[in-house]
Amino acid sequence: MRDAVRCCLALALFAAACKTPLPVPVPILAPLPRLSDCPGRLRPTQDIEGDWVIHEQLRVTGGGVDESYALVVQKTGPKLVLLGLTPFGAKAFSVVQIGTQTWAESYLGPATAVPPENVLRDLHRALFLTVEDPALEPRAVTRDAEGAVHVAATACGYEAVLAPVSATPLPAAKPPG
Repeated sequence: MRDAVRCCLALALFAAACKTPLPVPVPILAPLPRLSDCPGRLRPTQDIEGDWVIHEQLRVTGGGVDESYALVVQKTGPKLVLLGLTPFGAKAFSVVQIGTQTWAESYLGPATAVPPENVLRDLHRALFLTVEDPALEPRAVTRDAEGAVHVAATACGYEAVLAPVSATPLPAAKPPG
């Protein structure tokens, strides 16, 4: 009799186990597209004349990335500061350059699709480096009729388009006294 009860209990547990729903699978999200670091030259800041502020619009496309930023670039003495803003006006990244040394910070976390250093190198290639030898600089530059600068980083798989918004010279500092 005990064996019959055990057998019935085992069959009941087996039947209950067969009716238990399977856990809902968790969707696996693919990582967001991100450009890799793209090497390039920087002009030393002491070789860039004047103190000024410029505003540019930037669009970077390629490698699954399509990002736009407003750029504010300020040069004061030996220091160049690049600030990238999202289309909503939030700070996305900044890069400070003194000489050829750079310090970058991303405010959107590690998921920033475009490395800030790439933006700085693209800006340098568009505005400060006039080298046309691909062995020296892997970015090719063309300018369109509207004044936008197209920087093709073909080896790195993307293109950046910089469109000027404004440029303002900074007033000379007044001596104390």
